[in-house]
Amino acid sequence: MSSSRSGKGFVLFIVLLIVWALSAFLFSLYYLSQSKYKEAEGIRDYVVAYHGAVSAVKIALKLLKEDKNSYDGEGDDWYSPFTYNYNGIVISVKIRDECGKLNVNKITDPRLYGVLERLLDEISVDEEVAEVIRKRVEKKPLRSVGELYTLKGVNFKTAKKLSRYLTVYGGSKLNVNSAGKELLEALSLDLSEEGVESILKARPIKELSQLLDLPGITKETYFEVRPLLTNRCNYFKIEATASYNGQVSQVEAYTSRYKVLEWKVVK
Repeated sequence: MSSSRSGKGFVLFIVLLIVWALSAFLFSLYYLSQSKYKEAEGIRDYVVAYHGAVSAVKIALKLLKEDKNSYDGEGDDWYSPFTYNYNGIVISVKIRDECGKLNVNKITDPRLYGVLERLLDEISVDEEVAEVIRKRVEKKPLRSVGELYTLKGVNFKTAKKLSRYLTVYGGSKLNVNSAGKELLEALSLDLSEEGVESILKARPIKELSQLLDLPGITKETYFEVRPLLTNRCNYFKIEATASYNGQVSQVEAYTSRYKVLEWKVVK
């Protein structure tokens, strides 16, 4: 009798153990399926956000194609960043022209080399870097400003600082409507701080001849810097961000006025 009861107790114990194990397995399966479902939802929402960011770049290009005025840069219709919500997809776009930077591949021109030297002094970068860059671009143009980091004597910190002022797009002229204060000051030793400030305040410059009427700019200085300036540009950097259900995608594109030239996913 005791043996029979002991056997039945053992069988019951095994049955309970199996039931417990099966319950634990089913619970784990349910948990994993829910996790995978949430993960799948997250992937789906990111894909939606990514395509929203891509669409934002296309919207930016459309704005640039439709821009028919006589100048580019600060004060232009596309210059102000904008945000748009389409069925829960929130996109934001920022457009900046690249002609407000010095085209590093054009510094073989002695005038632009002089601008680079003065710029490096202005931003506290060793002036020998100018010669390093010049020797490189004489042999082979840079494909992106990121390649500055590969040059001798240019560390990551310096390359990052230079990327604010240098580009590989555009021509040999700086856009007076988007060039930063340091670059404007580097145009000439004779361009006074008053002259630079008056340019910044007068933007947008719709005709370069307007510079002649600005405080701090003499006729001599105007005719010296005039060959280095423009108020138009056909190369741009577009930063587009889109979010959907908490998922965010960000893309960065360098473009002409009509097509994408370089593209990368930032996030």
